[in-house]
Amino acid sequence: MNLKIEKPIVYVSRDIERALGMEPENSYFVISNDSKYGREVQKKYPNNVWLIKDLDGILDTYDLLLRPEVQKIISEHGASVLVFQNTPRIERLAREKGWSLLNPSAKLAKEVEEKISQIKWLGPDAKLLPPHKIVLVKNVKCDGKKFVLQFNHSHTGEGTYVIDTSLKLEKLREKFPERECRVVNFINGPVFTVNAVVAGKKVLVGNPSYQITGLAPMTDLPFSTIGNDFALPHDPRYRKIRGEIGIIALNIGERMAKSGWKGLFGIDIIYDEKAGKTYLLEINARQPASAVFESKLQKKSVSKSDSNGVSVFEAHVLALLGEPVIGELTSVPSGGQIVKRVTEKDFKTDIVSLRKRGLDVIEYENDIHNRELFRIQSGEGIMKGHGKLNDLGNFIASCIR
Repeated sequence: MNLKIEKPIVYVSRDIERALGMEPENSYFVISNDSKYGREVQKKYPNNVWLIKDLDGILDTYDLLLRPEVQKIISEHGASVLVFQNTPRIERLAREKGWSLLNPSAKLAKEVEEKISQIKWLGPDAKLLPPHKIVLVKNVKCDGKKFVLQFNHSHTGEGTYVIDTSLKLEKLREKFPERECRVVNFINGPVFTVNAVVAGKKVLVGNPSYQITGLAPMTDLPFSTIGNDFALPHDPRYRKIRGEIGIIALNIGERMAKSGWKGLFGIDIIYDEKAGKTYLLEINARQPASAVFESKLQKKSVSKSDSNGVSVFEAHVLALLGEPVIGELTSVPSGGQIVKRVTEKDFKTDIVSLRKRGLDVIEYENDIHNRELFRIQSGEGIMKGHGKLNDLGNFIASCIR
């Protein structure tokens, strides 16, 4: 479907790619930082995209919203405001300015996402998590078995530690003795992610994707998410897991609906290959990073089939507006994306060769460790198995050296 918005919406985002789940035209506007990729988008949609230049470089969403020219655009259009991830500061600013902020409560998002408060929020659904316990770091025991230690806030692999020696644990004890953490048995197996939308009492579950994690040279953090493969979950090996992912996503979505959530959220699922069990690993109470790419794949799938399916981003916007979502989310048979993050060691990326292969390459202007440098996207899958790139994936990796 081509979503038509009656009342203007201004999506304000640090990275413009986050806002491009639908085209910035008619009553849908985008404000982001000035960047090479942003200028390409602005050239295509000159009346609906504004780019902000700042001498200090890239501004985060809150700082963009503080800019007088951004506030003027919102005011002149009488627009509702949409952001990638809500925060208490953004909520306070919206109240001060009298803006209609479409995102769900930042307080609820924090309660659902964070590793310790999440357990209480889940209630009986905490059984979906792997076996775990909450303890102060100083009281964590090392019995020789590998385990995972997570602090309350963990994002893109930061705040998560694999403990396989007493020395690693001792370093954390010395640094954070009084900090609470979640201790989870180490599970070896593939991780899958799925985007879903809460629209009133309705929960729409998107397309599961294999979560690409920790592969060098894309990242130097072992738990850092670096991409998604939508083809691999269709492999017969994972048919059972696909069904279980859908059931877990519905359970979480229904709980989020009861808590007052609306719009997109995402869950990560891990399959314990040894035990043959599927566990809930993480809840992302926000627009997940893969939602825009999934929406692009859904748009391409719809155009090929002439059907009238709904993308996850369109459903997200409708849900935030309180509008009904008619129909189901469009299925995606294939597609993959991989992210090159900022690492301690410098690598050069051969963008020319990647684009000659027909791949989309989105460039970012980041220099902070583990932030995105390039996002490389394909209509084909890039994985042949858990932790194993296929020929296309290996070609992409060969262009980063």
